[in-house]
Amino acid sequence: MEAITSWIVGILMLALPAGWTQTSTKCEEVSVIHGAPDQKTEECSAQWTKGEAQLTVFVWKPVVARDGGPMESVEDNKGKLLGKDVLVSRTSTFMGTAQEVLVTSLELTEPKAQILVYAKGTSPEEFQSILDGVSLGK
Repeated sequence: MEAITSWIVGILMLALPAGWTQTSTKCEEVSVIHGAPDQKTEECSAQWTKGEAQLTVFVWKPVVARDGGPMESVEDNKGKLLGKDVLVSRTSTFMGTAQEVLVTSLELTEPKAQILVYAKGTSPEEFQSILDGVSLGK
């Protein structure tokens, strides 16, 4: 049986297989770019590495703070996150930079939040396994 470690990112709990090491975590109130004057949102983010692989999770509550930049998808597949159908894209450009990542996002209505999960250096199967380990925290 493989060891699992649980991590909290905002309203989410991630159960990651052994080998992933958290390299950063942050939760702060930030201004919403292109929002109403003085509009704020809570932005929580965390990043992990496992060898050359890198995983990043963002949670914005209640709205996304800013546009991350252009993305170009070269392949789209179905995935699941929190029991909901999501689109998992493999990119050639992500956040305005030429890079291949697997990425998905989900908008929640209760609680009102936006989730972004992306990974470099993982297979689609490993990425889905990571998504399967995401749950809403209590």
